[in-house]
Amino acid sequence: MPKGEDEIIRNKNKSIRKKLRSDSAKVSNRIAAIIAQKKRRQSGNRRTCQGMCFSLPTLEDPFNDKYMNLDSKVNKKRVEKELIPPDEKSTKKISGNISMGEGCPSKFLISCLKTVQDTMRDNEACNRERPLFFDSWGFEFWRCYTSGRHVLETSGCATMEQIAWVGSTAVDTITIKEKDGESFTGPYLLFIVPSQEKATQVRAVYKALKLFGIHTVSLHPGASIDHQIHGLKTCEPEFLVCTPDRLLELVSMEAVDISGVCSLIIDGLEFSSGDAYIDSIKSVQHHISVDPHTVVFCSGLTDAYLPAVSSLLPTPMCRLSQDKITFSKSAT
Repeated sequence: MPKGEDEIIRNKNKSIRKKLRSDSAKVSNRIAAIIAQKKRRQSGNRRTCQGMCFSLPTLEDPFNDKYMNLDSKVNKKRVEKELIPPDEKSTKKISGNISMGEGCPSKFLISCLKTVQDTMRDNEACNRERPLFFDSWGFEFWRCYTSGRHVLETSGCATMEQIAWVGSTAVDTITIKEKDGESFTGPYLLFIVPSQEKATQVRAVYKALKLFGIHTVSLHPGASIDHQIHGLKTCEPEFLVCTPDRLLELVSMEAVDISGVCSLIIDGLEFSSGDAYIDSIKSVQHHISVDPHTVVFCSGLTDAYLPAVSSLLPTPMCRLSQDKITFSKSAT
């Protein structure tokens, strides 16, 4: 594909993300305006009805002005509520450990999560009534990510929910950086998996993000190299889902450039399987010239294998577990 066509595709995807992020804000503003209008209408109806009520004066209130005092108190409370900045109000709990006062993911990120969940509704592994946004692990991951900390998840392989949060957070970050004038000429996210089956699962989740101009290509031994090279050239993917050995093979053929990868996800570390997988991952890391945000999903972590994991993760680091959320910061 000529280089000019690659640029056209990337610019088109960028405009799609910009439009969708803008539309998300417009929808939110429109809903807020409707709610405000409804409140004003209800407030006006109450005052009109109250003015029509008749009450006799009493010794305590000879001028019958207690209703005026009531109105003034109500209005004062409403004005004070509207004037107090959100960060000075008492925090409002919306889920588990999640509170509005400490900040929360953007509306655009939430729309990405909702799109993934709607697309995966028929998949038993991701079929859940509770919205993905109300996921305690996801919120803790988002806090680590936005604070610049790398993540070590010790409860096992990545679940569908975790995959969705990782991808949606990356999409949100891409759009923010593009808004600030940055551009990306290669893959942004690299998701390393131990098998073709896991690559298929991850790609199925990220397929929903195509609506936001995000293309995902999976690279594994189950398909021919020529077919995968053609896929890389055709869509210029933002996300790569790869087994490390096949990725290294394609890198050696200069079929893909991963030097600028900004987000590196390592899944399926099981220390009972030996060190070959870790060695392949380290070889992949040598081809990345920037300092990507790194996430490692592993199981069976013991003190003996902690140094091996630490060698894959820069600092500072958050340690999470889906079974029981724990939060710890390594020495910087």
